[in-house]
Amino acid sequence: MDVKIVKTPDSGCDAFVLGRPEGTISYLSTWSRAVVEATGLKEFYLAAFQGEDVCGVLPLIHIKSRLFGNQLVSQAFCNYGGILAQNADARDALFNKAVELAVDIGCEFIELRNINLLPYELHSVTNKICMHLPLTADPEVLWKSFKPKVRNQVRKAEKVGILAGSGRLELLNDFYRVYTTRMRQLGSPCFSRKLMGSILELFPDNSRIFVVRKDKLTIGAGFVTFYNGFVEIPWAATLLQYNSLCPNNMLYWTIIRHYCIAGARWFDFGRCTIDSSTYRFKKQWGPKPVNLHYQYWVKPGHELSIPDPNDPKYKWKVEMWERLPLWMTRVLGPYISRNLPR
Repeated sequence: MDVKIVKTPDSGCDAFVLGRPEGTISYLSTWSRAVVEATGLKEFYLAAFQGEDVCGVLPLIHIKSRLFGNQLVSQAFCNYGGILAQNADARDALFNKAVELAVDIGCEFIELRNINLLPYELHSVTNKICMHLPLTADPEVLWKSFKPKVRNQVRKAEKVGILAGSGRLELLNDFYRVYTTRMRQLGSPCFSRKLMGSILELFPDNSRIFVVRKDKLTIGAGFVTFYNGFVEIPWAATLLQYNSLCPNNMLYWTIIRHYCIAGARWFDFGRCTIDSSTYRFKKQWGPKPVNLHYQYWVKPGHELSIPDPNDPKYKWKVEMWERLPLWMTRVLGPYISRNLPR
């Protein structure tokens, strides 16, 4: 088994990902390329070969900062990552190569964002889940399966005149305005507009922006990716003052309906913490909870420290961020979040 660092994008590796039922967009070499072009971070895209055939991939992004340490992450700006391999030999070869690489470049840890646990002695964090909703070819069949409360919330948004639409780069400014406004309210640094633009440009058939508007004002928006039958909504937000009108419900139903018709098999509501308000919103749609197993190789003699925004020691930083002018958070946010690509 031969493991190489390949130059991205690589069509052979992307063909391998497409052929795996668990292959999500985060495993594509093109996703790594989008991250690198937008953030300037360094990539190490590992591929395992049996002769000329790709039999496994492990996309790694190198992050080195004073605040968050020296680390390799698979995959940056995604909920998923880790090793994608067709057999145990390829899996082991990729893992060993990643550890060797981490030692060579002085990393303190490797973060692997798995669904399925890897069979190694690694530190594991399991406090997050994703919510997967199976889709139907006919959206009306799915609509009728929802509880009355969900349907009534969508109808409420319709009755007050909220309209939905979708597009691509032409809607990026609208999306980013709503997204960054909400992120400041949450006290969290925003990701860069350049990253989202890079994804839209490199994935013209696999990315889309959806918006909901009231009186021509965009009051909610979602950034969506679609690959291998799997729809993800990595970023979504609504303006807080309009939430009583249920724009979020209209936004999500518009996206779900669109991808039912497009032939998607699953809709991923995204990562959340059990019993949080976000979890309760997602749960009402009837999705299946999927446990996330984030596993960490830690450098011998080093203690793992994972930043947690819910830790009391970060409370003052969150409160400070909420008080900053919106324009300033849009400038500073991308510089902070590039080193904390969650």
